[in-house]
Amino acid sequence: MNIFVGSTNPVKLAAVTSAAQGQWSEVVVEGMAVPSGVSEQPRSDEETRRGARNRALAALTQGETKYPQKNGTTLLGLGLEGGIFLFDGELWSIVWVAVIDGHHQYYESSGACFKLPARIAEPLAAGGEMGPVVSQLFAGVDIKRQQGTIGVITRNFVDRAEEYASIAKLALGLWYGREWEQTIKTANI
Repeated sequence: MNIFVGSTNPVKLAAVTSAAQGQWSEVVVEGMAVPSGVSEQPRSDEETRRGARNRALAALTQGETKYPQKNGTTLLGLGLEGGIFLFDGELWSIVWVAVIDGHHQYYESSGACFKLPARIAEPLAAGGEMGPVVSQLFAGVDIKRQQGTIGVITRNFVDRAEEYASIAKLALGLWYGREWEQTIKTANI
C-alpha cells in the first residue's frame, strides 16, 4: 500500500501515517508537492473540498509517474485542504480530506469545523490567509507546519495531527469499506 499525499507538510504526513498504520502495517506514506488548484486560502466549503480533491488527484498522478512498476501494490492519492467559510455571519474553519484510487473513485470526509475567534477572523475576512495570520500573532512562528490554528486556540488541548488523522482515517475507511453493499445478504421471504 502506497499513499501519496498532496502535501509535504510534516503535520499532514504524520496524520495520514497515523491514520493508515492502524490498518496497514506495511503502508508507505509519501508527501508530494502539488498544487491545490484553489486559492491560497479557500473561502468556502465547496472550494476547500475542491482543493482536497485536486491535491489527491495530483498526488496520485505524480506517484503513479514516479513508481510505474508497482504491480500488485495499491496506490492511493490523498489530499487534505483547510479552508474557511461564512456561516450565520461568522467565519468558521473546515478541513476536507479526499482519497482517490486507481479507478479514479473519490472517498471524502470533512471535519475540524469550528468558529474562528474575532482576532483571527477579522484579518481573514480582510483577505488574509490562516497560517500567516496566526503565525504573525506569535512573532512569525510557522504555525501552519506545527500545531495549526486549532492547537493555538485550544492551547494544544487539541492536537492538529490527531484531528487530521481522524478525518483522514474516515476517508481511508470509506475507501476500505467501499464494497460493503456486496456483503449484504438478501433474505428469502
